[in-house]
Amino acid sequence: MNVISTTPSLSRGRRNLAFLVFLSSALCPPSSASAEEPYVRVAILQDAESARVTVEGPARLTDLDSGAGLADWPDLKWKLVESAGPGIKIGEAGFPSRAVLLTPAKNPVFRVNSRAYRGALILRRSSAGKLTVVNRLPLEEYLVGALTSETSPKWPMEALKAHAVVSRTMVAHRIWIRKNESFDVTADTSTHLYYGKAAERGRTRQAVEETQGQVLAYQGELFSATFHANCGGHTESAAELWQTKKEVEPLAGVVDPNCRDLRHYRWKMFLSHAEMARFLEPAARGAGELQGLEVLDRNASGRVREIRITGTEGEAVLTGRRLRELLGANRLRSLKFTVTPFVAGFSFSGFGWGHGVGFCQWGAYGMARRGKKMDEILSFYFPGAQRRKLPGLPGFVS
Repeated sequence: MNVISTTPSLSRGRRNLAFLVFLSSALCPPSSASAEEPYVRVAILQDAESARVTVEGPARLTDLDSGAGLADWPDLKWKLVESAGPGIKIGEAGFPSRAVLLTPAKNPVFRVNSRAYRGALILRRSSAGKLTVVNRLPLEEYLVGALTSETSPKWPMEALKAHAVVSRTMVAHRIWIRKNESFDVTADTSTHLYYGKAAERGRTRQAVEETQGQVLAYQGELFSATFHANCGGHTESAAELWQTKKEVEPLAGVVDPNCRDLRHYRWKMFLSHAEMARFLEPAARGAGELQGLEVLDRNASGRVREIRITGTEGEAVLTGRRLRELLGANRLRSLKFTVTPFVAGFSFSGFGWGHGVGFCQWGAYGMARRGKKMDEILSFYFPGAQRRKLPGLPGFVS
């Protein structure tokens, strides 16, 4: 390893200009990516104690904020990364920077805890002394692995292409609105699944390439084109679920027969009285021993808006969204459910999996299987939206 004492950095004015067009050294280093293509920052680890990092070949470490060079390695194999004092320690070498950028010099592939990723790596120390590990790479390269992480490469090509446009729109929107945050998306279901280089497949790469740079816009702007596994027969209103001030036409919700009887369309779950009481305890303190659950209100899509918890000493009323948070999104798969009490516990029967807003993955599969084209699928799930190229949209260089 060669520790670098000083390296000239970009002037403040040049850095600010480059940042605004997603071409700064922190977000868009020189590469084969086009000048207009944004880079995405994917949080692959958060609040980690440590991580193991491997770069097979030369790598350079720079301070993320100033661009100053910190170290060069001929190779970097299975090094332990952890917080150390005010900065970060890589192997035996400590660096005072709170955030650093590790860039492979030749082959832009590295490993974190054995999983391979393309691009570069941001290591950031939190105020609590934990690590946030962020993969930064061109948006189009990211989408190849991300698309396979969310779907199957065996799906009809028109469904894969539609999903590529939706994923690109959602991630590009987050790049735009989170430019002052430390990352844009996570690698889990809270935003978009991403398993790195190992998830890349030929057919998903084809879907990304055939839709290169294409996003959805509404009234000339990007919007949060979210998706979910199965809507259970009716996509949800974003304004209803997230209590936004204004309904956006492409996210208002539609009746959807396309996902019927496909994967995740129906589900059942049973929880004992003891299990249910344990899950509900944070929201039903003072209500006493759990006696019953009663749905009080449903919205236009049939999802539970409010539910009442009855106990021996009182009751509590929860939103459906809060109930799902308490029970867990993989347990209570959707808010489109009925609940029946029994002596032994509570039986849930429901439809769909996910929040239900926007693009229904299995509905898109069903449409494509019946011969529908990408534009027909996108128009169905996002009425009023137009397909556009990234350059020229707000938040991106024209």
